[in-house]
Amino acid sequence: MQPVLFEVGPFKLYSFGTFIALGALVGGLTLFRLLKHRKLRTSHLFDVVLYTLIIALIGSRLTYYFTYQDQFKNFWQVFYFWQGGLLALGGILIGFIAFLRFVRKAKQPIWEVLDAAGLTFLVGWAIGKIGCHLSLCTIGRATDSWVAVNGAFPIDLFSSIWAIVVFGILLYIYLKDRFSAGIIFFLAAESFLLGELLIKTLKADFGEGIVRAEAMIYLALVVITYLLFWRFHGPQIDKPTIRQFFGKLLKRFRR
Repeated sequence: MQPVLFEVGPFKLYSFGTFIALGALVGGLTLFRLLKHRKLRTSHLFDVVLYTLIIALIGSRLTYYFTYQDQFKNFWQVFYFWQGGLLALGGILIGFIAFLRFVRKAKQPIWEVLDAAGLTFLVGWAIGKIGCHLSLCTIGRATDSWVAVNGAFPIDLFSSIWAIVVFGILLYIYLKDRFSAGIIFFLAAESFLLGELLIKTLKADFGEGIVRAEAMIYLALVVITYLLFWRFHGPQIDKPTIRQFFGKLLKRFRR
């Protein structure tokens, strides 16, 4: 792995922080383009993205602190971000709540913006996870499979690949504009959560203590997301339209 991309004298450019920042930048540009595509207002976008990222970062750090308090000598170390230690799930949930509040305050159409945000999150996550892979944030189970990296499953790389594949498929559907607003968001959320849950079963410490609890939370979120999807959009889905759409999609791949 390569936790440090390069260094010049005392200056070091760490792969983790670099790819997280790159993911945020590309994600922000993606959100801008998607909202423009749907002719939605973008004048407030920079502030919304910036504040959401800051709150999500703080949220992920705080949840890491409360989960792994034994790693800290005192509470004030929670502000030592350079020492590492973020819990992605906490940041995602807290960041999402903050983003939703900012969108409501800006009086934007919620479901249309969430569709674009779901796609944006996937591309940002895919890029950020490359930094995690280079920094060896997550240790996978030992294996001699052809997919192994250094003799173990590359968990973060799997996560990155899954996110970009889902992003590509949903972006194609999004640009076709066949479904009502909000469906793309739920498809993105459900695909992400289910993929993360399955990928985490390959972790070296899967089934132990906090990792087991994290898996249970992901499972609960998968179920909750599905129930919310059916509550808000289930009755609106035109099944013949879905069959026709995916039928055309399969024909394209067969050519």
